[in-house]
Amino acid sequence: MMPDRRAFGQDDTVRPGPERMLLPTVREVLRMDPVADALPEVLAGEDGLDALVRWVHVAETADVARLVSGGELLLATGLGWSHDEHALRSLGRELADAGVAGLVLELGERTPEAPAPLLEEFRLAGLPFVVLHREARFVAITEAVHARIIDDQTVALRARDEIRELFTGLSLRGSPADFIVAQAARVLRCPVVLEDTGHQVLVAENVGDGEAELERWEQRSRAAHRGAGEAGWTLTPVEARGMRWGHLVALPGEPHPAGRSSVLEQAAVALALSRLADRDEEEWTRRSHVALIGALLGRRFAGDGGMAARFEASGFPVAGRVLAGVAVRTRSGRVESGSVAQALEAVTPHLDGGVADSA
Repeated sequence: MMPDRRAFGQDDTVRPGPERMLLPTVREVLRMDPVADALPEVLAGEDGLDALVRWVHVAETADVARLVSGGELLLATGLGWSHDEHALRSLGRELADAGVAGLVLELGERTPEAPAPLLEEFRLAGLPFVVLHREARFVAITEAVHARIIDDQTVALRARDEIRELFTGLSLRGSPADFIVAQAARVLRCPVVLEDTGHQVLVAENVGDGEAELERWEQRSRAAHRGAGEAGWTLTPVEARGMRWGHLVALPGEPHPAGRSSVLEQAAVALALSRLADRDEEEWTRRSHVALIGALLGRRFAGDGGMAARFEASGFPVAGRVLAGVAVRTRSGRVESGSVAQALEAVTPHLDGGVADSA
């Protein structure tokens, strides 16, 4: 398939939202020693305990909502809160609208119990509301959480450097597309597919027998590009100089320290450089077909289902068809335009269903 030509940067693909960062969750923060020692109790928002904590912020004022930007876990003693029901409900709604990760309230003489109006607003919003039954050192909590966040960010930076070095090396060595995709699948420990602009599979690595991963690939891929596909897919275009040759698709898998999107983007750059070095625009398609035939002749498919799924995903309809293999050998080494048709006509009488198609 011919590549798409477009203005550089133009992109009509709808991708999933920002990738989940390596940040602690509210649940993990509650298990840290400075918090666990204060006997935390979750009063509301248990379903939100897996929300990511971007930062920890001590919040004793009633107008704290304007000071946060989302993802913060708030620590408070209630010292600056009003006792007015309307004011407490307003505070709860403002914090929910601000997108905080949750609220941790230390109980004491000033606030012996969680204010019911505020608790109710958190419950309605599905946000975690946690009380501490013992005195806590807020500075120790913030120090522990922030150290964890910074350490994870350092690990992520190192991982990105390693990924960049890996795929830069592959580019410099002129590695072929299938090997680049295989390395991406190895790093991400999940199935990775290189598809063309028509959503036909060119390379598929780490897909097992391929039946479940590649079944109805074109329809599933188109849905993913529209943002209406299955959860956990990560898509990255393979393009350069205003031309797009396809997409790299990582199927659901575990998070990577460098970020799944970052890994795919580096692999896509290596693929684009490899594609620019190819003289023939159909090189990837031809190699894909050769690999399919090689896998078929080498009996490398685990079963008929996986074989059918792989061929269908590559644009060869096989379901409900009678297939015949034809080898054409000529003295000149070139296959004339009519040779394949003559060979098909020769085997047709031996097939019950005839020959449905030829390529």
